[in-house]
Amino acid sequence: MAYLDEKSLTKHISSKKYNNIYVLFGDEKFLIKHYTSQLIKKVAGESPDEFAFHEFTKDVDLQHLSVAVGAVAFTALYNTVVVYDMDINKLDKEDFEALQGILASVPDSTVLIFTYPTFDTNAKTGEAGKKSKFKPFCDKVIKLQGEVYELNQRDAVALEHQLAAWADKRGKKISLPTASKVIYYCGTNLQALKNELDKLIAYTGDREEITVDDIEKVVVKKLEAKIFDLMDFVILGNLEKAYSLLAKLFELKEDPRSIVRLLGNSYVDIYRARVTTESGANMSETADFFKYGNRTWVLNKIKGKSERLSTNAIRRSLGEILDLSARLNTVALNEEAEVLKLIAKLTLIAKEELAYA
Repeated sequence: MAYLDEKSLTKHISSKKYNNIYVLFGDEKFLIKHYTSQLIKKVAGESPDEFAFHEFTKDVDLQHLSVAVGAVAFTALYNTVVVYDMDINKLDKEDFEALQGILASVPDSTVLIFTYPTFDTNAKTGEAGKKSKFKPFCDKVIKLQGEVYELNQRDAVALEHQLAAWADKRGKKISLPTASKVIYYCGTNLQALKNELDKLIAYTGDREEITVDDIEKVVVKKLEAKIFDLMDFVILGNLEKAYSLLAKLFELKEDPRSIVRLLGNSYVDIYRARVTTESGANMSETADFFKYGNRTWVLNKIKGKSERLSTNAIRRSLGEILDLSARLNTVALNEEAEVLKLIAKLTLIAKEELAYA
């Protein structure tokens, strides 16, 4: 069953017509926190009435929850009950049935909100052979005319506009291509992007525009972005710069196995981009087929790299990466030394095949 999305929630909150039960979950925790706060403000007001506002943590006692749900809002429009990060899978059969009974008995004067600002609802139950109870829980809410919103990470275009909007509110300007650079370095997590934008705003001081040079000096790159830089040096045949970047990664205690894994992922991305270009297909079709989701931007960014290498070079490089990955998992090795050898091999392949790209 498909759940409602962020756009639907934004429209619903502004409509001022509220339901009795809500569930907010998904992989974008920043959005869940934001919309939970917005929903609470709209339903309970800026300063909630202490007798008509109840909050519970994930270890909520169901009897206490039942009492709170049935409370009468004497001086407020609604009796508001908020449950944070409740692990439905921890409930035994009896308690799960009790929770369903509470859901079915929510009075018209109560708004019950289940929100997941930190808990991963996709996590396994930890019990072999047992299915997650989270979907049946959501299905029950919908059956009772409640609303379930799944708030996942936005795509790159939406994130670029969000960064520009945040900057504008703070009296700063950041172009969409420049905002794209921040996403390229930091990934798609909204909280991480906001933190980096805050740093950029502080760094630029009285200057209005945030530039690419500011980003290069201030923004902390994720390991994936550093691997992209490493690939650039390899593909261009600059072994000195590749080794210099590797040395920095080792100084930062980055796991050599993670470096190899991300290199492998990136070469797979390059291969897919290369084959897509050669076949005349659309990059978005490839992204959909391989379920890139909010990582679709990666294929578009990596397309330029794929054009510098021949298909044969990409295949040979993948072979070297897979070989080292297998050996790292089977025998004891000097892992940092092996990664250095791998980079040398990949650089040599790029140089040998450059004329055929």
